[in-house]
Order: sequence, then structure tokens, then C-alpha cells
Amino acid sequence: MKVNALVMSASLLAGPLLAEVPAREALAGALARDLPVVVASRSSAGDIDVESAIEIAAHGADEIVDIGSITKTVTAVAILHLIENQGVTLETTMAELLPNVPQDKAQITLHELLTHTSGIVESTGDDGEALSRSEFLERVFDAPLDAAPGTLHSYSNAGYSILAAIIEVQSGQEYEDYLIDRVFPEGSSAIGYARAYDAERAITSERTWLTGFQRRGVADASWRSSEPGWNLIGNGGLVSTAEGFLAFWAAFLNGDIVDAALVAEATTPHVDEGSGDTFYGYGIVIEPLNDGTEMLWHDGGNDIFSAEWRHLTGLDVTFFSAGRGEAAFEAMSMILTSAEN
Repeated sequence: MKVNALVMSASLLAGPLLAEVPAREALAGALARDLPVVVASRSSAGDIDVESAIEIAAHGADEIVDIGSITKTVTAVAILHLIENQGVTLETTMAELLPNVPQDKAQITLHELLTHTSGIVESTGDDGEALSRSEFLERVFDAPLDAAPGTLHSYSNAGYSILAAIIEVQSGQEYEDYLIDRVFPEGSSAIGYARAYDAERAITSERTWLTGFQRRGVADASWRSSEPGWNLIGNGGLVSTAEGFLAFWAAFLNGDIVDAALVAEATTPHVDEGSGDTFYGYGIVIEPLNDGTEMLWHDGGNDIFSAEWRHLTGLDVTFFSAGRGEAAFEAMSMILTSAEN
């Protein structure tokens, strides 16, 4: 789920965007609170800095984290890659992309799925359920729409899993394979599920009732198996390193994954999220700031892990945080407060 946990301070929105401070100082503001997080930044010069307060079994290695609903950012980019390379468009309908789509959902477009305006239900079940693609599609096709397509912004995890199913049907590859083999630049760190996962490098959970009072890695705690089921695929649960996600985001913004026109489409505020101050593009929240620039972001969490990224267009700086519980959201607040001061 997208948590929308961070409330920006009034001074950040009303005054100068951020002070020009070294990224390391901003990250130190988060680590000073002794939060169980991995934090990182990518500067306008392309320098990536990573700091961690979480130990892993593979000492000295980059931590693998659960990026939660930031998965939707990755899925959206993969759909844009499919559009650029497979001859479909943003207005191509579900009936043209998947078999056996019922009449009430036949005319839903990729644009509507990407912007959460499809009317598709929020979810078809628990994240940890062992559900196949065909079983997932049968459930979502049978479920009544929450709203007529194109009429309402209503956040839908199931809608992004449909996008992952479309990637598989249209490409002939599994979703994760399409990401790693085709979407991410050659030589980049993997963002994925089982192919990207390494239990020795994965951060572990807190000891709570959600994890049987044991520290559990991402696969066990979030997927509850060696691979996730289709209530999660495409909408949540991807794993990455902090550096890997920041490199992916930079490659996307720079036009190294899809062309500039599709980057612009993804970062366009297509639909009001409901309060008039944040808008949804394609897997990206767009938040206008009072100085005329924007903050692009997404977050996610499942009560076990949390993650968040924020890109400040005025400074071309990106921050990333991920950790246990809701620590990533507090860390991001501290990072931005430190940078502001």
C-alpha cells in the first residue's frame, strides 16, 4: 500500500526548497535518531551516498530491502518500456492485452490502470497468499468495479498486479525476468523478487507478533514463501539495494530506459489524489511546491517494513529510506528537516 506517511513542514513548502547541504549531513539527521533504517541520497552530480543502521549477516555487503509499494514506480516504468517496444499505447485496453476480460472491464486502458482510475478493486486477498496469475485474474475479473473506469482516483494494488500480468502476457516473460533482462540498464543492480534476493544480505524484521516474535528476512516476512504470490506481484514486495533503486531512478529520469516523452508522461500530474495538494502520475506522486518546483515520490509499507523515496526537481536530488516498521517514514522526515536547516 502507499502510506502517504510523511507530512511536510510548512516552512519547507513556503520557503526556499532546501538548503544546499552535503547529502551526508542530511542522511546523518536520520541516523542521529538511532532508527533501524538504510538511508541514501543521489546528488545533482550523480554521487550516491548510502548510510546504514541495520546489520546483516553478510557483513560489508549492501543491504537488500523491501521497497513495498515503490514497486508501483518500477511497474509503471516497465509498462512504459512495453509501450515503447511492443507497439501498444497508453489507450490500449485490457481486452486487447489480456484474454477473457469481462465486458465491464474490457475498455479499461493502460492510462487508467497506471493512474488508479480504472475502478478495479483495491485488493483480491492477503499479500502472503500463494496465488497464481490465472487465479488472481479470475478473482479480479469476477469482482465488481468500485467505480466506472476513468471517473475516480481510487488506489488499487490489484490494478498494478494487472499491469504485471499484462507485461507477462505481452512479452512472454515472467514479470521479474522482464524487469531484469529488458528494463534495467545493463550492469545495474537487480531489483526483483527471487532473482534479486539474498537472505544473507536482506534486512530482517522486528520481533513482533506479525513475525512470530522472530527476526525474519523479507522473503519470509513479506512474501511468506521463496517467491511472492499474485496479490503482491507488480504492486509491492520488490527488493533492491538503496543504491540500486537510486541508480534505476536516475536512469529513468535521464531517458536511459524509455524516451523523454514517456518520462514526461509518467511525471505529469494526471489526477488529483483527493486533497488538491498531491497528484498521481504513473507510479509516481507529484507534489507541487510553493517555489514552482515539484517533489516526486512514492512510499510503501506492510507494518513489517517501510520504504520511501523523494526526488526534489529544483535541486535534482533524490533521497531514499527503507527499514523496519515505519522507521523509513520517520527517517525521511528527518532527512528533509536536516536538509532544510
